[in-house]
Amino acid sequence: PEQAVADEARINLLHHRFLQSCTPDDPWPPPVSDGNALIKQQSPRSTRSIDDVTKRRFPSIYPILRTKARNASNGIRRFGALLQRSWRQNIRDGRIITLRLGASVVQAWLFASIFKSVRDDKSLTRSIADRVALLTYGVINMSIMALMKTLDLFAKERSVVMREQMRSNYSSLEYLLAKVFAEIPLDSFFALVFAATLKRLTGLRTSMMTLIKTYCLMTVTSVSLGFSIGSITSSVESAMSLGVPVMVIFMVVGVINPSGVDTDDPPNKIMELLKVGSPIKWAIEALVTAEFRGMVFNEKDRGRWGQLKDLPRMGALAMVQDGDNVLKNLGLGTAKYSDRMEKLAWLSGIYLLMSWIGLSYFGPSFIDTDDV
Repeated sequence: PEQAVADEARINLLHHRFLQSCTPDDPWPPPVSDGNALIKQQSPRSTRSIDDVTKRRFPSIYPILRTKARNASNGIRRFGALLQRSWRQNIRDGRIITLRLGASVVQAWLFASIFKSVRDDKSLTRSIADRVALLTYGVINMSIMALMKTLDLFAKERSVVMREQMRSNYSSLEYLLAKVFAEIPLDSFFALVFAATLKRLTGLRTSMMTLIKTYCLMTVTSVSLGFSIGSITSSVESAMSLGVPVMVIFMVVGVINPSGVDTDDPPNKIMELLKVGSPIKWAIEALVTAEFRGMVFNEKDRGRWGQLKDLPRMGALAMVQDGDNVLKNLGLGTAKYSDRMEKLAWLSGIYLLMSWIGLSYFGPSFIDTDDV
């Protein structure tokens, strides 16, 4: 009998420890070795309901939910700290911001001065080639500015980001989202200033809102391209060495050929693929389509000699009748502005996805010292 009481007491002690591990806040009384007291101890538990005993014998889901909520709260705080740091890094140098703002205004004024025929008081037919060139140079200018700035800043942070990620301070997605929300609004603001100034100083037929939307979205795509290139490089030098040739290629394949499009000699598959990835191509085509779609030459341009003497002498723009004819000769006869803008938006998303992949899988590799 004494051994049976001792065994039962040991079993009750193990049972008590198990219940405490499942429900640490539960005031379970400690087990006793006396048999009579043991019966008295078990009698209150016998009055517990089955549900109550089940809840106390199995771990609750609420601690798991609290852990997930705490992790989500920590993620929000990490993202907020990254966003604040990125934003301060962008705005702390007021001199650079002032220079970029002034450069946007000066460049718009310079383009307006070069292409003087793009005026409301000038002949439309005389300004056809200049309108295409003006929009093209504006896109190339703002795209390169956004890309170079992003490559420089993103690559400079790469070593710091890798050290912080080695300590598991934050994830690649949190860092990328913070950079997107901190840098894209500022870069888009410079594109807005450039587009508004260009519209103010020239006689572009495209509305102010259309011009601003296109240049801003093109800037977003160029910044995303800079993120994707910077994510797979480790220094400013390597980022520039890769980014400059990529932008030159995208510029070459994206510019509209003034001699027109030869449908009998289509480009090869590699050229088509490069064109799809060029933000310059989609932005230029969007602006040119918006500028010339529905354009009608006025009576001054329709005179006996007015149209002939003002029209371009050679290329796809020679002897055109109206804006739709210009688009047709340039290979944009069926192009739609909304379709080109949609292509730019999709391209931005693809480049941001590539940036996330680059940050996640193109980081430093480590050697396990346990195996050495």
